[in-house]
Amino acid sequence: MQGGILLQWLGHACFLLKLLASGFAIVIDPFPAEHVGYKPINVKADLVLITHGHFDHNYIQAVQGKPKVIDKPGEHKVGKIRIIGYKTSHGEGRGENIVFIVEAGNLRIAHCGDLGVLPSEEDVKSVGRIDVALVPVGGFFTIDANQAWQLVQMAKPKVVIPMHYRHSQSKITQIAPVDDFLKGKKNVKRIKGNSVMLSKDKLPKDMEIWVLEAP
Repeated sequence: MQGGILLQWLGHACFLLKLLASGFAIVIDPFPAEHVGYKPINVKADLVLITHGHFDHNYIQAVQGKPKVIDKPGEHKVGKIRIIGYKTSHGEGRGENIVFIVEAGNLRIAHCGDLGVLPSEEDVKSVGRIDVALVPVGGFFTIDANQAWQLVQMAKPKVVIPMHYRHSQSKITQIAPVDDFLKGKKNVKRIKGNSVMLSKDKLPKDMEIWVLEAP
């Protein structure tokens, strides 16, 4: 599949992926703004991915349209898009979590959901190439900043976009701010706005961390 992808961070762990060639839109882990904070989600989608059943990740009714919903691990085909869901752990007492790989526009984008237990290096290698990784970094409910960096070093994506951290717009205060993850890193780009254009030929040569602004 040719063409780029518009990626938008909608807050917390929620992202919109829109294929420029077809307009096909995917929302991952929508949330209720009244309970989580950030601005209400106001997008239409053809597909919604749910990494796990917690309230701040599975608020499907926030998404407009009549999207197909995928909330199970395994391989899924939706048109020309391939989705691969890997069962992982949210952490002790928190249940399961799915890491989704979205293959579209010649890109492989990984959304780690509320990954709570660091996978083994063998498990990470078995996933294959990852171009863009959306990684929780706030700790408490998920892996923390140090574990997130270990994951990134194993996966070796070209772009890392941190998510699920304490933010001035968020009502979830137990998690750490993104600066804990960024500390000591020299490859950080602070993006103006909440969206970026992704294409295979314009990925950075060396890994970069992109910090998006909340909408």
